[in-house]
Amino acid sequence: MAHRKTKQHTVNVVKAQFCAPENISYLDLFEGFNELYTINIATNIDFLANLLELFTKVEIIFGNLALVPSTLENTFAMQRNTLQELYKTEHYTNFKEKYAQGNLNIYLADAPLYPEKLFCLKNTQTGATRVILGSNNLDQLPANSDRNQALVYFDDENAFNYYMNIYNDFKQNNSEIVNENAWEITYEDTQMLENLSILHKAKQDSEHIYPAVSKTTIVKTAEYISDIERLAKDFVDIPKADRKGQAKITNDKIDTIKRKTLENIQVRRAKFEKFMPQLVIEPERNRAFYNEREFNFHPYRGDVKRDAETYLQYMEGFNTAVPAKNIEPLKFEYFKLMSWCFLSPFLARVRTTIREATVTDEVFTYPIVALLCGQSNAGKTIYASLLMKMMTDSALYKAFGQNNFTKTRIDSLLCDIKGLPILIDDITQTQFTNNSGNIIKQEERIIRETKPENLNYYSAILLTANKDLNSLKNELTKRMVVFHVNASWNNEFTRQQKSPCSELIQKMRNNFYSEYLAKIIPHINLYLSQINDLGSSSIDLYNISSEVIISIFKECGLDIPSYMRPLTMKDYFDSRAVNEIMIKFFQRQYRLNRDFFEVNKKNNQLIFEDKSLSSVGKMTPMRIAESLPPELEADVVGDKVIMRLDSATKFFSTEFKEQGLLNKLFGR
Repeated sequence: MAHRKTKQHTVNVVKAQFCAPENISYLDLFEGFNELYTINIATNIDFLANLLELFTKVEIIFGNLALVPSTLENTFAMQRNTLQELYKTEHYTNFKEKYAQGNLNIYLADAPLYPEKLFCLKNTQTGATRVILGSNNLDQLPANSDRNQALVYFDDENAFNYYMNIYNDFKQNNSEIVNENAWEITYEDTQMLENLSILHKAKQDSEHIYPAVSKTTIVKTAEYISDIERLAKDFVDIPKADRKGQAKITNDKIDTIKRKTLENIQVRRAKFEKFMPQLVIEPERNRAFYNEREFNFHPYRGDVKRDAETYLQYMEGFNTAVPAKNIEPLKFEYFKLMSWCFLSPFLARVRTTIREATVTDEVFTYPIVALLCGQSNAGKTIYASLLMKMMTDSALYKAFGQNNFTKTRIDSLLCDIKGLPILIDDITQTQFTNNSGNIIKQEERIIRETKPENLNYYSAILLTANKDLNSLKNELTKRMVVFHVNASWNNEFTRQQKSPCSELIQKMRNNFYSEYLAKIIPHINLYLSQINDLGSSSIDLYNISSEVIISIFKECGLDIPSYMRPLTMKDYFDSRAVNEIMIKFFQRQYRLNRDFFEVNKKNNQLIFEDKSLSSVGKMTPMRIAESLPPELEADVVGDKVIMRLDSATKFFSTEFKEQGLLNKLFGR
């Protein structure tokens, strides 16, 4: 039995009877009548001028908001545009005279119109009537008319009365007349605003409600046209049109068109992938592009599983590459980084939405700067390369050198690159100290000033650093995500002539990430709508990201390794996770230099003083204090850092003990 649709949605349908096709001129179509009432006619002034000569009375409602995403601002803009078109036309004097004679009235719409054109014609002497329905192209006649385009007209009185009711209802409720003052030629901004019909109407009826407009088919058509224009850029060496506007593709041109177009696509994409990659995700339209290549949100399950298995095989390689005690913590940290990188293309949109919809500090919940630090030769950069390959299916995008970590260079990269994390390798302590403040605190400033259209797409920044990056200020850590890798590849693995890591990266595709995007976009849209509607959201996107990744492994029928578990915001911003550098520093100092510490249980104080003679790598007391979390209440007195003993014991996971006399004498 066929499925029967419900009747909850209805549409007006005009039941008509076909008579016969005709091939007539547009003058024949409009002649024989002396009154014209029309709505939804675009501002083709030449066509309008020709029509005016046929009638003694004309009323026109200008505007077609359906062709533009309809907001109240657009209504103002379209009314101003219509006035400007009238003022600058060579027919203006004629229009003004007809208005003065009472033969012409123009109205400006303040509500969306249906897309086809409506013309109601009447002969007041004979009583004859006509209704003409046409597409948006009707005002292009006769020059651009397609003879295969069929217009429809009715000559019966019932049709005229029906459509005149539509016209009069719209004129009364959704438009306002252009008054006599507006017929004075002017381009002055002040006078232009004085003559906007929508403001006249508001002055007369301040209670009038302007209807909200949902996305229409016409808006979808505009998006479609935008997509076509984007794709058309790929086609080169296409035959040019002749003087008549006609173009021909001969047989000898076909192979050339295909070859040169393919070359153009490859050259252009290679340039972007290497220097200015563009990962654009549009969650509201449920689609994504990498350098204009659209993601397939329905990848073949076997391809997704192959990517998942390749990732697990890569991670298994750490079992022989690093010491056993470091394997599980390293894999867990890298899984956290994977989840963050996958989520990172959404961070710009999330942060922009938060800033525009709220006045809270929730924007700090989703920082765009991440720091991956740890021992050298721990596979940090090559693992980041694996994640980039998973996201893009391209191996051309490489890490930028440490010299790019300057305010000027980062500003440039943020303006040029979209979506994909900007990977900057091997940041030194000096570079980070000198540049991090200006970069991390003001990452959105340059976008808002130079490329505001990129506010939803600017990239996150992933920095890698070795262990000499030994302290982070609290004012920076609240604006960063920090990952710590406490392991290093063994020499045997490093000396392999052909790295298995490179082979696996080459094998990786972006099917897994395509599946990830398809699953997470609904959650992103829900989060954004809650921020817009409520000003906040209870959704933890870090948790959602990790859950989506794990769900894909499960759907592929693969066992979930122990280092993969659902993450939460706390996994990224817990004070111990953020301050791992300082924890390791104090634990090492207490193990090797017990005399640097003084314990005062009575006053609940732990006092630290670095008494080493060498200044190489030595942190100043102020830098140490600024890098410790607030709960330690760290303060600086001379060369000493004083903090709460109970908080320090818990934070450093170390039982600090008062030294006996002998220990003090022997420096133990």
